[in-house]
Amino acid sequence: MLSPIKIIGLGNIVRGDDAIGYLVLQELQRNDQFPLSLVNGGIAGLNLLYELEGMDAVILIDAVSSQSEAGTIHRLTIPQDWGKIRQWTWSSSVTSTHAFGLGEALTLAETLGILPPQTVIYGIELGTVTIGNSMSPGVEESIQTVATQIIAEAGPFSHA
Repeated sequence: MLSPIKIIGLGNIVRGDDAIGYLVLQELQRNDQFPLSLVNGGIAGLNLLYELEGMDAVILIDAVSSQSEAGTIHRLTIPQDWGKIRQWTWSSSVTSTHAFGLGEALTLAETLGILPPQTVIYGIELGTVTIGNSMSPGVEESIQTVATQIIAEAGPFSHA
């Protein structure tokens, strides 16, 4: 049985640091202590709305550009951090073919009344986004840290 929380990793697996959402999901899959609903959202754009609809809680993972040091982990919640979510450049905005990224998708989900009441975003600061699999050292080091934080945060949902 899956937990009532969905964890969605966003990004492009062939663009260096932008693969962070996918790589955190891989790390979470190695943990079998409790069931988690893990979704590789890729460069979802508007398709993200389908993943959000009907959920009570969601954790999203995406690369972000907020002028912090590469690998910096930002934990944001809605509604407290709407300003940052809407102002920062999310990697899904840059890589989406329709320039409809995380901030825009969440704003639309709120407007449509399908935004989960408990929405948490882990934004990992980008270093470089180049074609290939190489990552900035700080970003690569953040994978395990974010996975550990998500396991701790999602744990109570696994028993709901």
